[in-house]
Amino acid sequence: MRVLFTSTPAVGHVHPMVPLARAFRDGGDRVGWATGAELCSQLAAEGFEAMPAGLGALESRREFYGRFPEYWSLPQADGPAFMFPRLFGIVRAPRMLADLLICVREWKPDLIVHDAAEFAGAIAAAVAAVPAVTHSFGGLTPADAVAAVSREVAPLWEASGLQPRPYAGSYDSLYLDIYPESLRFGRWDHVPFVQFLRPDGFALPGSEPLPSWLGDDATLPVVYVTFGTVFNRDIARLATVISALHGLPLRVIVTVGPAGDPAAVGQQPANVHVARYLRQSDLLPACTAVISHAGSGTLLATLAAGLPQLCLPQAADQFRNATACARAGAGILVQPEDITTDIVRDATTCLLAETSFREQARQLADEIAGMPRSSAVAGIIRTHCTQ
Repeated sequence: MRVLFTSTPAVGHVHPMVPLARAFRDGGDRVGWATGAELCSQLAAEGFEAMPAGLGALESRREFYGRFPEYWSLPQADGPAFMFPRLFGIVRAPRMLADLLICVREWKPDLIVHDAAEFAGAIAAAVAAVPAVTHSFGGLTPADAVAAVSREVAPLWEASGLQPRPYAGSYDSLYLDIYPESLRFGRWDHVPFVQFLRPDGFALPGSEPLPSWLGDDATLPVVYVTFGTVFNRDIARLATVISALHGLPLRVIVTVGPAGDPAAVGQQPANVHVARYLRQSDLLPACTAVISHAGSGTLLATLAAGLPQLCLPQAADQFRNATACARAGAGILVQPEDITTDIVRDATTCLLAETSFREQARQLADEIAGMPRSSAVAGIIRTHCTQ
């Protein structure tokens, strides 16, 4: 079987799909991947047939900011609902569809697996008369946000000679959910075919060494601070978080992103280690708690490791992730406007002192460990698509 994966050009959307793509490849299927050119070399190194498609991440964001400058005047918590249909529908989908139609015509897939924010894949699958499966990158996007995208991409369906589908066709077939059920909230009645999929990790190459002191003093908690690989440019906010931890009996590890500059956060005491990028699979087993932006990849990796989290959302789906984590009792949510040294210090102290946060995180870790692995889900999809 030929399986074509399609995704937006963002690490947080590509990486959750890699384990399933590997499972298809390891099962003897031929696997292609269509996404932004900047990620194709990484995917090709994984053994997939990578095909550049659509606008790149920086290019599409620049177009979004240029066309919709009013975004910058919105309250930070209102930004995701405004951005989602415009960035993923108006800006990205038309160019992605044009390139995908060429890929489909030339590569001839038997199945398309598209990320839940990539809305051209379902259209290309319908044009080619092959099944389409939607792969989540985190929690379920609110129904009204997907409905708004559906309205924006309806002309693309019509231009392809197709009747536009509700929710842009995202839920016509299987929806692969990498979110543990205990984190769910909001509407689900519009998603009839759900298949859980364990969120296995995937790391970028080029991880730096862990600090040599990591195993020295087991009595001091280790707190990992990260704003991910995209939303890490607010150095002032990151510096505020780090300074809030100064003076606490902790060892602190901070990552500023592969393109970041560790020196930008200033001189740090000996118990604070700042790096660009560290593999979470290496780091999290040594940690006691995590402070993050609540991006889906970090949130799920942290919970899979049974660690409580202080969530400081900034954009995208991070507000929903942070809300889900706090509602489940596995973390604390602090809104962007409340991020001060005093509030972060108090929240961190509470997160470490209250055992209930770690207990709930461990329960979620057990739930995640029990979700179906990629190899099993690949088999389910093969069966589903051949019925």
